[in-house]
Amino acid sequence: MTALKLSVLVAPVIAAIALAATALGSPAATDMDRAKAAGWNCNPEVPIAGQYLHCSEPGKPSVADLISADGVTVPSMHLRVFNLVGETFAGTESLQRADLYQGQKCPQDAANLPGGAWSLLDLAVDYRACHRFERTSTS
Repeated sequence: MTALKLSVLVAPVIAAIALAATALGSPAATDMDRAKAAGWNCNPEVPIAGQYLHCSEPGKPSVADLISADGVTVPSMHLRVFNLVGETFAGTESLQRADLYQGQKCPQDAANLPGGAWSLLDLAVDYRACHRFERTSTS
């Protein structure tokens, strides 16, 4: 086989290997990266309640807004929650302003308070939280 024929056969194989190496070499977006790309607000990007990062719906106040002293309040919020390590999706969390809470049950999380009560979050304005993922602690 001539060198020209060999190079015509080998060149596509080398190109395929190079493309595959490039694709594998670039890190895949995390679940949290995809949420942010879709407009979810993940501020502050610090762990809350242990190992969790929280993102609010597009166009809604962030958790950073709620914990600031700027007086930001909304009746309720729906959050996507991610594990700190790997930023993988852990589940969802609903927040409701404490003055609007009427004893609704939240049985999804074994770490919730007895009777399925929503836990009280002491923020600039108090909120109740219902976690819809398995946690081992409420701290």
